[in-house]
Amino acid sequence: MFYIRVDGNTKIGIGHVMRCLSVAEAAAGIDCLPPPIFILADEECRSLIEERGFQVIVLHTDYRDMMCELTLLDTIFQGKPIFKSNEKKQQNIVLVDSYQAEIAYYLALGRIARTACFEDMGQVYPVDLLINYNLYAPQLTQQYNPVETTSRTVDKYPRKTLLGAKYMPLRSMFQEPCVYSVAECVTNVTITTGGSDPYFVMAMLVDALLGDYNMAKQEITLHLISGPLNQFAEELKCRYQDFEKKSTFRIQIHEKVKDMRSLFLHSDVVITATGSTIYEVSSLGVPMIVFYFAENQRQGAEELERLTDIVNAGNIAKEPEKATECVLEALRQCIQDKQYRESLYRQEQELIDTKGAYRIAKQLGELLLSQ
Repeated sequence: MFYIRVDGNTKIGIGHVMRCLSVAEAAAGIDCLPPPIFILADEECRSLIEERGFQVIVLHTDYRDMMCELTLLDTIFQGKPIFKSNEKKQQNIVLVDSYQAEIAYYLALGRIARTACFEDMGQVYPVDLLINYNLYAPQLTQQYNPVETTSRTVDKYPRKTLLGAKYMPLRSMFQEPCVYSVAECVTNVTITTGGSDPYFVMAMLVDALLGDYNMAKQEITLHLISGPLNQFAEELKCRYQDFEKKSTFRIQIHEKVKDMRSLFLHSDVVITATGSTIYEVSSLGVPMIVFYFAENQRQGAEELERLTDIVNAGNIAKEPEKATECVLEALRQCIQDKQYRESLYRQEQELIDTKGAYRIAKQLGELLLSQ
């Protein structure tokens, strides 16, 4: 069996779930991989996954305490007790995507299944396959060198690593060929904070734009993406119902977006949090400005800034005024300089191709066959 252990909620967002869904869909092209079964701690992302056609098991546990779920997983896998050493693993493979999973968790899980995990921070885990698709991942090669352990179930770990943007599991809609043209003028700007918006960053950015006298004179439509777990969704709609009185901006709020690709392609600039979205935007070549509000996003923002001319506005949660002013300045540059936007288009398209999810699924299939 093929399981995917992942969580998504208002606190941690849905990025983990979305990248796992990409791998799940790519697995359909791998003959030896059965359809994956998703395992969640709670109900928050159940409907999102089931709408994509996948089976879901909800553990009804605390996503922050993954050790407490091990006996439940043992029952699901129908194996021997997970806390005892087994000479032969069951015919199971589990892809884990959670910052809450620790070394002890993977050691226990590895007794009854082949294990794979997504990893973003340079932490080594006792798994068969470790995946870090971030731009900065190749710089962590030495950190991921196999570590010796005294565990009975594994001698060195990780057994194999997949590093770099060639393994970025883009959503299927972003794997399609596209033609994007850099417009003469900036008239459509999209702002997204990801699946959730724990700090109400959207309001910080929109208020800054509305409060800037010169910016407010631009005839621009702001497209605000309200993610599926945005706890400020209603406040966002109420807050800008009288925006026409403040500027020439038009504001459109997009909820339950099914075709994000078309929305990005319609944009002249995308302002986004540094998560999976930066790879989706890069695959299209749409000029972007980035910020972050979580530590696991910082390295991606800094590497993007190093490799391209994209502006990294910094940590908007810790330094909101500085970050919002940086976003404004970068947007001014985009508005004033078409050549700058054209250079971003070229640089972004060189960062990524569209085969990452398939490459991961293929490796998972080989891992399953290796048992």
